[in-house]
Amino acid sequence: MNSTKLPPLMVEERATFSAPPETPNLVAGEQRFTSIISQFFLIPALIAITAVAIFVGVKMMTGEEKDPILLVNEIRLQHGSARWQVAYDLNSRLVRDPEARRNPKLVPEIMRAFMEIQPSADPDDMRTRTYLVTILGTLRNPAALAVVRPAMRDKDGATQVAAIQAAGSIGDAVVIPELIEFAKDDDAGLRKAGVFALGLFSPKRRVAEGREALSESERKQALETIYGAFRSPVDDVRWNAALALARWGEPESATALRTMLDRTYLEKTVKPEDVSLASGMVDEVMVNAMKGVLELKDASFRPLLESLRTSDRSMEVRQAAGTALEALGKS
Repeated sequence: MNSTKLPPLMVEERATFSAPPETPNLVAGEQRFTSIISQFFLIPALIAITAVAIFVGVKMMTGEEKDPILLVNEIRLQHGSARWQVAYDLNSRLVRDPEARRNPKLVPEIMRAFMEIQPSADPDDMRTRTYLVTILGTLRNPAALAVVRPAMRDKDGATQVAAIQAAGSIGDAVVIPELIEFAKDDDAGLRKAGVFALGLFSPKRRVAEGREALSESERKQALETIYGAFRSPVDDVRWNAALALARWGEPESATALRTMLDRTYLEKTVKPEDVSLASGMVDEVMVNAMKGVLELKDASFRPLLESLRTSDRSMEVRQAAGTALEALGKS
């Protein structure tokens, strides 16, 4: 599997409160693909790195946004880093602007652009392919599975993970057996991707999106697989499973969510070489755990959230705790 270090991924679903981009979680002892990808949350939508965020911000301040189809054409014409920067820009635009996603030409054009870029050792091409399959997840059109499903076996690790995420985001139950397979893979990185994607098939989400309910067999197999990952000795696999269970409304996730809100424990667990990066990762785990709390609507977390709101040293965590408390008050 390709060893190119990959950019972190950002949360695909709109959070109840505004959260910063997810950062890699380099848990001690992770090897192989996990040490390359090292995503704590593997969800398909925005792919965020600081340089690109600056690039997009400058473009937004200095000119009008282009039509999405024009951006796809630009991706096909560009080369090198300019190509994946445009792909990032397109995904950002589509996440921000629901109306822009309605163009019926978008999905076939993005699929065409993806297929035109052959897998290669060129890191710019690999990154562009990763972003394009991420965009297909953002658009959530089942027709995109014609590209997404083969990409779930891609030789490039980042593209493979993005495709697994995209399959979960699209939400067609036909991919559940494949996601179950990934959620049981020997590689912890693929397990995390598969488990989180299965979490996106929660009954509550399907009702909210007007999708057909899963069959009893599909529901049982998906949930049993998530619970299997929940028993993993690998922290971030178990934590991803906890968030997936929270999405499914399973109260058993609460114990793991409390662990994810324990800064002292997390700081002993998350140990990348860069100390400042470790601090950011801990904040991300805590912020995302609060999203799980909101999925459960568990009022027993109020005292803990109150403590974090008033005393945690991270402003991001304090703000997230305050907003979570407000949301719990309305539930």
